[in-house]
Amino acid sequence: MMFARRKLIGIAGLLALIMALLLAMGTTALAEGDPVDFTIQVTPKALTEPGDVTVSLRVANTSSEDMMYPVTLYDPAGNVVKGFGNQGSYTLSAGAFRTWEGTWRVTQAQLDAGEFAYLLKYSMDDNGEVVNFERKAVARIEAAGEKVTLAVSRTINPEVVRSGGQASVVYELYNSGNIELTDIRVKEHISKTAQTIKSLGANQRATLTFTSRMGNADLSSSATITYKAKGTTRTITQKVDEAVIPLAKPNLKISLSSPTAGVNIGDAATLVVTFTNSGNVSYRNVKVVDDKKGEILTNLSIPAGATVTEEKQFILKEPTTFKVTASLPDNTGETRTLSAGELTIGVYDPEKSMHLTLDLAADQTTVPAIPADVRFHLTVTNNSNVKAEKIIISHGATTIYTIPSLEPGANAVITRDVRISQAGKFRFTASVKDALKNTVTFDSNTVQIVFAQPTAAPTQVPVVTVAPPALVTPVPADPMLGQARGALLTAGAVIGGLFGVAFVLFLVSSIVRLYKKAKSNAAYDHLELGERRDYTEPADEELEDIDVRTEENYHADEEEDIVKPLKKAAEDLPDPDDLPDWDGESGYRVTRVEEKPAEEAAPQQETAAPEEPAEEKTAEIPQEAETPIEETTEEAVEDVPRHRRSRRTQRTEDGE
Repeated sequence: MMFARRKLIGIAGLLALIMALLLAMGTTALAEGDPVDFTIQVTPKALTEPGDVTVSLRVANTSSEDMMYPVTLYDPAGNVVKGFGNQGSYTLSAGAFRTWEGTWRVTQAQLDAGEFAYLLKYSMDDNGEVVNFERKAVARIEAAGEKVTLAVSRTINPEVVRSGGQASVVYELYNSGNIELTDIRVKEHISKTAQTIKSLGANQRATLTFTSRMGNADLSSSATITYKAKGTTRTITQKVDEAVIPLAKPNLKISLSSPTAGVNIGDAATLVVTFTNSGNVSYRNVKVVDDKKGEILTNLSIPAGATVTEEKQFILKEPTTFKVTASLPDNTGETRTLSAGELTIGVYDPEKSMHLTLDLAADQTTVPAIPADVRFHLTVTNNSNVKAEKIIISHGATTIYTIPSLEPGANAVITRDVRISQAGKFRFTASVKDALKNTVTFDSNTVQIVFAQPTAAPTQVPVVTVAPPALVTPVPADPMLGQARGALLTAGAVIGGLFGVAFVLFLVSSIVRLYKKAKSNAAYDHLELGERRDYTEPADEELEDIDVRTEENYHADEEEDIVKPLKKAAEDLPDPDDLPDWDGESGYRVTRVEEKPAEEAAPQQETAAPEEPAEEKTAEIPQEAETPIEETTEEAVEDVPRHRRSRRTQRTEDGE
């Protein structure tokens, strides 16, 4: 088992060594891959005392690739050298370099160390990871010959001095050179007596203290120091700047307060301790002690001119009076105490706590003019279990009304007419003392009153009584009914289209008939049918009727077969003068005097009557048998115009 443990330890050590080697190799490889070359030169290379030297710097990129990030140059004090590149930074391309030359003041510490250095910061990309680099260029500087230097530091104690107190000024002298100093003399302004040190060797220290009593004004500290290097007679003078030693003017106040005047039994009460320091004295490690609770605050700092507030909570089961005292060590070297006034935090039974509610209302929330009269109604309700006495109602700093008393659960309504001078928010407050005689206040709700100019009354329009709408319950949609309605609409559209086509055809046929009618009228005369027949002199209006009725019985395709034979028959009628008189019966008897051969009478008429013997034949007109016609005299017949006689002839022929 021991062997196994040693084996494991050996393996762990080997792994650690391997990891260290890998890390070292990686660091070396990264260092070898650093392309930046940073060199420095200074002139002169030796100084006898602190002074200026000329510094020349050169930064070069020795690789064949451009640098991705800029290089930044810093001086020995850690400040960016603004004159290098662009405000101290420059990005080097492949094989490029950048130089800078300037002046640097070598300090005594750097001269003692024998060197100072400039710093170059830049970043490189290592396999996608950014690595930061810092390179130093160290300049060597030598201290030539003797070095004579005296370092002086001053301490004033205390920082501020109370009137009648003692102020102390302490000087520490340090020989930072390599030569012994002699006859060191220090003259301090606050003291009339100078102090001396006969000899101070290299790297040695000495302390001198000057004191003065503080009066009623500030003191001023300054010093003049003279000394010589050992073996020389030249006196070296060194001055210490002026510093004020202030007169202490303490002005510290301490006060106690609490957010609430009282708490319920068992609740936490918060005690607030406030320090107000208006003086120039500072306090450290301050402690606050209560007469009953003991130490409640510790390790407080109260700077000059500051206000410090501290809080502390206490669980109270009975009314408690706090009285605290603060211990105040200050920067004058003294410790004093300061007490605060007493503060009592009440503790009472929740059943006896005071609680009022205020409900505010106004008769109008919009006024048409300013100022305006508004009536407020304030209802005050006592929601506590104790009687409330002398409740003061106020608005801001103005007391409105005082309610003498209000029993538990009771309320009082206060109505006040108020003239407001502007619109805004209004709220009332009630103040009353609780069981611990602490004044508690309660606020009402806020009422917003706005100003709005009145709108002109519109012209009155007669009111029209509208019949109430009929309430119809919509029938639920039926899918089958919707499909049937769609089919009916489609059928109606088809029928409407057919009707339109029929109507168009009707119009076309009517136009054709009118056209044919006009053509027929222009082609031949028509027979007239009247209510009576007068072959002697028929009336014109009857002739017009006959024309109309005959036209309706004719067709255009019968014109050649009917009209022309009628015209031919009319030409063959006898002269009206030769017609016999009416026999008073149902028709005329017509006697032909002469007859022409049949072939001459109707050569083109297919419907002509057959040839008959030359004897009297009577032709009757059955249609006109019921209409009697008066006998026409011979003179009347003679007066009938020619075209009327032709019509009579045609009518007689039709009768035959």
